[in-house]
Amino acid sequence: MKWIIGLLIGAALYWYWTLRSKNLDFWKLAAKYPDSAYDYFISQDCWKVFDNGLPDNYKDIVPHKEWTGPFRLWIPKLGNRMITIFCKYNYMEDSQREFISKYRG
Repeated sequence: MKWIIGLLIGAALYWYWTLRSKNLDFWKLAAKYPDSAYDYFISQDCWKVFDNGLPDNYKDIVPHKEWTGPFRLWIPKLGNRMITIFCKYNYMEDSQREFISKYRG
């Protein structure tokens, strides 16, 4: 029973964090166009993509003080593989706005 409560609290905290500090419209659009989102992420210096799982030293690569994440997205053109994404705090909103303006129909 305790693990169910822990799971529910963990899920609530995850959604709270996602909705509080992230642009939900951006992530919906990224999920709608995952291949384009992947191309966008790897073309921008403010995004860091791990497409083969997280390395043991990922916290050294994307320190929490500068980066937000992890976010996950399924990418069809990579064989429906899930990628893990981080973004630099200072550039996230502008980068998300740019992606939205480019891909919103």
